Amino acid sequence: MTSSARIRTVRQRMHEIDPEPSHAMQVCDLVLQLFDQLGMVHGLGGAERELLEAAALLHDIGWSIGAKGHHKSALKLILEIDLPGFKAQERQIIANIARYHRKAHPHHDHAHFARLSQKQQRTVRVLASLLRIADGLDRSHLNAVERISCRVEADQVGLSLKCRTDCGAELYGFERKKELFTETLGLGIFIEGIEPA
Repeated sequence: MTSSARIRTVRQRMHEIDPEPSHAMQVCDLVLQLFDQLGMVHGLGGAERELLEAAALLHDIGWSIGAKGHHKSALKLILEIDLPGFKAQERQIIANIARYHRKAHPHHDHAHFARLSQKQQRTVRVLASLLRIADGLDRSHLNAVERISCRVEADQVGLSLKCRTDCGAELYGFERKKELFTETLGLGIFIEGIEPA
């Protein structure tokens, strides 16, 4: 099954399960912008990009069960639902990325994370850190941020945002969710500019 066919299936599952698919679509768009522009920082490739795309589309399906612990519910659902074309290990990675889009950082005490190899654990940490930032940048669920431009310096990353509307909630969300990125990649990350779309 081709990559595009696999992602089409993921989108179908998202629309069937997620109570607010427009937010997932926006977060997916933003996180892929981050991934594509920060390749020299994370060093991951096309296979990981596809797993990130799937995780972003499915990260909030846990809301179908309830708000409390919806990140953990997302992990369980991703491991249970039918996702043709994805191998069991890929599903584990997708589920872990979605699980860590909020709350606790990945930890060896967490059973599903502990089952992954060291390389897979790093992949989850990196991709979850990007997903957190993208999720924070749609905190209002109003698709306020249209585009992100990244500038990489020696020890930090500056983001410039093009916004369709006021993005105060998004700035707050970003500040709350940037820590895993710094912890994982050893780089500071900050918003250096905002302009209207």
